[in-house]
Amino acid sequence: MVGRHEAKEWALAHLKGIFTSPSAPLTDDFKLDESGLISNAQRAIDCGAHGVGFGFLDAWGFTIAQRKHAMKLIAETVRGQGLCTFYTTDHSIAETLALSTYAKEIGADAIFLYVPYEWASSQDMMYDYVAYVAKTVDIPIIVFNTPHSGLTLTHQTMARIAKIPNVCGFKNAIKDPQHTITAFDMFSSEMVVSYPFEDRLLEMTIQHGQRALLGSTSVYLLQSTERQPIRDYLSFAQAGDIQMAEKIQRELTPLRELWGSIYSVLWNEEKASHPVGLIKLWMDMIGMAGGPLVPPMPQVDANVKLAFRERFDAAGWERLLFPSRFEANKFELGISHVVK
Repeated sequence: MVGRHEAKEWALAHLKGIFTSPSAPLTDDFKLDESGLISNAQRAIDCGAHGVGFGFLDAWGFTIAQRKHAMKLIAETVRGQGLCTFYTTDHSIAETLALSTYAKEIGADAIFLYVPYEWASSQDMMYDYVAYVAKTVDIPIIVFNTPHSGLTLTHQTMARIAKIPNVCGFKNAIKDPQHTITAFDMFSSEMVVSYPFEDRLLEMTIQHGQRALLGSTSVYLLQSTERQPIRDYLSFAQAGDIQMAEKIQRELTPLRELWGSIYSVLWNEEKASHPVGLIKLWMDMIGMAGGPLVPPMPQVDANVKLAFRERFDAAGWERLLFPSRFEANKFELGISHVVK
């Protein structure tokens, strides 16, 4: 187990590649779909993820006991195949500490920590929140700088937080890439800094030395067990074959644009929401376990499902993610035309 004073060195050596936390599936009676959760975690590993976790997309629909149970199932699945990283923030500081302590007990490699809006009334308050958790729980911490907090961390506050021994990284989900570029310049020699949006990942990797994509749904929505284009273009970039990396990255453009469109609701200042319903729908369509939303969240309307499926087909998802199936379907379609 990595202690607080080794956390930064450990992160620079091991927090590399692509990381994700798939949405937790529910059964039709809104209970945790345990087999689906395990399958999704394994699917993420098989899609090239170097680390898998749980706790951000839909943890608000679970009790603390249910979150712990999900964490344990994922830890058991991922162990020996990749790193295990959990989001442990809760609106209750006591529950945040309990979840963070539990993550350490079950062998998690690190936790993601963001400041809930109740504690984000000032930069000092946000620093104090992170410092308190870090002092209480001896585990590597990746600080998630996100608009979900209601207030985002300034570079000055990030610099204070970076001095906390077991803070080993920043997942900097600020849409303006320049904010993360500045963070790279300030912190990347001593800890991991990640711009968690896949659309700029190649650019950030080539031009700014980004080591890891920390926590993105694109890892499992834009990849499959048959084809892992994100992993592939990063490998080519790191090997110096920028031309091939850019070619593979461009191939994802139709799906990436669809992915980006469903996330645009997060940045709508008039009606911001989280697109977890469409994420689950996407998961269902590519053979993962998505399932329903926790009530009283509205389920995705049938007309929305139909319209989304049309956009999904138009983006060429089967050709991009499951080329062998696409070719087989083309062949069968050709045979049917001949028979007719």
